[in-house]
Amino acid sequence: MASLPFDQATAQTSPPAIDPEAIYHGSFSSEEIYLRIATGGAGQSGLLKALADAFIDDHIRTTGCAPFAVAWLKSDTAFSFNSLAQGAADLSITYHPAAEQIALDQGFVARKVYAWRDHFMLVGPEPNPASLSSSIPTTSITDLFAQLFRASVHDDSGVRFLSRYDRSATHVKESLIWALLGQAPWADASTGSFYHRFPSFPFQALEEAAQSGEYTLVDRGTWWGVEEWVRERMKIYMEAHDSDRDPILLNPAHALVGAWSKNKDIASAFADWMAKDTGGQKVVAGFTVHGQVLYTRAPLDSSA
Repeated sequence: MASLPFDQATAQTSPPAIDPEAIYHGSFSSEEIYLRIATGGAGQSGLLKALADAFIDDHIRTTGCAPFAVAWLKSDTAFSFNSLAQGAADLSITYHPAAEQIALDQGFVARKVYAWRDHFMLVGPEPNPASLSSSIPTTSITDLFAQLFRASVHDDSGVRFLSRYDRSATHVKESLIWALLGQAPWADASTGSFYHRFPSFPFQALEEAAQSGEYTLVDRGTWWGVEEWVRERMKIYMEAHDSDRDPILLNPAHALVGAWSKNKDIASAFADWMAKDTGGQKVVAGFTVHGQVLYTRAPLDSSA
C-alpha cells in the first residue's frame, strides 16, 4: 500500500526520477532502460541481476525486440509501493501480502505474481549472551523472542536486539512477533538499550548486528549474501523452511506490475516470465551464493 498522496495523472505525466543503484544489460550493451524494478534484498544478494540478465536475453530472443536494459531502484518494501504509486517504478518486488492486496485495491497495481520464497532467520552473536535454547521442532520463534526479552531485563546481560525499524518487510515481521508476545520494546522505556533501532538496508543492518554483538531477524538471502566475517561472528538460532507447519517465518516475494507504468507491457511480460518454470522459476532455483541456494520456487498454490 502507498503511504503518500498520489494520483494517476501525475504518475503518468511527471513521475519522480530515481537514480538506479545498478543497470543490467543481459548479453547486450544497450543503455535504453525499458524496465525499472524497485526492491531491496534481492538486489543486494545478486538475484535481481541474475533474473534481469536472463529475462533480457530471453525476451529479445523470443520477440525480436531491440536490446534494452533493466534498472534496479534500491528500496525496501514500503518505498517500493510508493515508487509504483508515483510512477517512478514499472514493477516492484515486495514481501507483504496484506499490503499488496491494499495496493491492488488502491488501483496503482495492475496485477501480482508470486515470484519466490525467501525465509526469515533469527541470528545472533556466537557467544549467545541470552542463552537461547531450542529443541526443534517444539520450540517456536515466539519462544525464542520471549527468551530474549526475559534475558534483557537484567541490566548486566549485554543482550541487545537490532531492529531495522524502517517499515521494511523484516521490520513488520519482527514487530508482529513481538506483538504476539504482548510486547512492544520500541515503546517501552524500561527495556533500556535492549532494542537498537537501526534503519538501514539488509546487508548494512546485519553487519551492524555482527559488529555490535546483537540478535536480529534477517532473511536467508541476506545471511548468505553478506561477507563471510559476518557469519563467522554470528549463529543461526532458528530458520524457516517451506515445510514448516507455522508459516510465520516464511517471506513470500511477489512481483507487482504498476498500473500506471510507462513500460507496463514489458513489466507484465517480466511478471509472466517470472512465473514460468523455464523462466524466472528456473533462475530462482539455480541461484546460489557461497554454495548455498538462497531462495525457493514459488509454490504451485499461489495462495500458500
